[in-house]
Amino acid sequence: MKIEIGESLMLSWLKHAKNCQLVQLNWKPSVKSWDIHNEVIVESMMKESDQYFKDKYNLDLFKLNRSYSQLLQQAEIDTLGLEVGGAGRVQNIYGIDVAFHESGLNYGSNKEETISRVLKKMIRTSMAIHGYFDLNKGNIIFAAPKIASSIREPLHLYISELQELFRSKGLNFRFELLCNEEFKEKIFNVVTALSNSVSDTSELFMRSIQMYNLFAEEKQVSSLPKTTIKAKKVPADFKGAEIIKIGALVRSSFDRLIAEDLLTEQEVERLQRLDYAKRTFNITYPVLKRIDSASSMTEQQKVNGRPRFYAEPYTIYGTNYLLCNHWVEDLSRSYFEAWLRRIEEAT
Repeated sequence: MKIEIGESLMLSWLKHAKNCQLVQLNWKPSVKSWDIHNEVIVESMMKESDQYFKDKYNLDLFKLNRSYSQLLQQAEIDTLGLEVGGAGRVQNIYGIDVAFHESGLNYGSNKEETISRVLKKMIRTSMAIHGYFDLNKGNIIFAAPKIASSIREPLHLYISELQELFRSKGLNFRFELLCNEEFKEKIFNVVTALSNSVSDTSELFMRSIQMYNLFAEEKQVSSLPKTTIKAKKVPADFKGAEIIKIGALVRSSFDRLIAEDLLTEQEVERLQRLDYAKRTFNITYPVLKRIDSASSMTEQQKVNGRPRFYAEPYTIYGTNYLLCNHWVEDLSRSYFEAWLRRIEEAT
């Protein structure tokens, strides 16, 4: 199976930025095995959407194919992701189509054809989720690194109208176009920033970034003192950082801070103190916990019987530590980002 670089990028984005435990590339329904739920709604929404854009903008989304069940059976989603919460419930589902055209998005002989194809993909993806997963909400994304303004601007308008059309029917799908600078900030920057903390060799985009970084690191100039050469780093407030969940941000940041020797021995000592953790990060456990080689790792992860530290150890100045995993987005994020900026500005 051929995997496009854009699809691999979105796979990594869903897994590491959106906390999706289940991600599949090139998802297709098993039409002979699966029942279609909400069949009447699916057909009516596809018909109404088609008619709406034909009447208002003279766009023919589904052309001569008026068999809506067949259109649904032909659905293919480039990247499908599920974030699963307690009791196995789906908290978020993402259906993403991604297109990487170096000269700019182009699906046909004119811009109307390209716009129609994008809208068709988004409608069919939402209805595939509604029909095969029996869900009436989800995140439908079309992502492309380069779209000309003559296509991008009307697409933004049409997608907002599509959103309202679905909401008027009680369907809470969120339609989003991520392209150009937004693609860079919300997707590319985020995945690149997380690449140091991922070691899955199946994630081709991540591996390509890691290989690039291997050879792109700044070379030390022999005539300059060693202290004048610093590794290139991603700042704490880079555009797109807000997309990363707090846990992933903490882990990837510590990976980088340790690799670049940005933590002083004094700071490491402070990070092991509970009072410092409460005051600096607004958390209720020390950030770092020194590993005791005489005790089991499983027990050292726990506090009052609950795992409060990540299993993977961090080695700092020759000593192994566990990193706290109990971070709350609304309570801790601003504190952590402020601390991270302070650490970086001190170097």
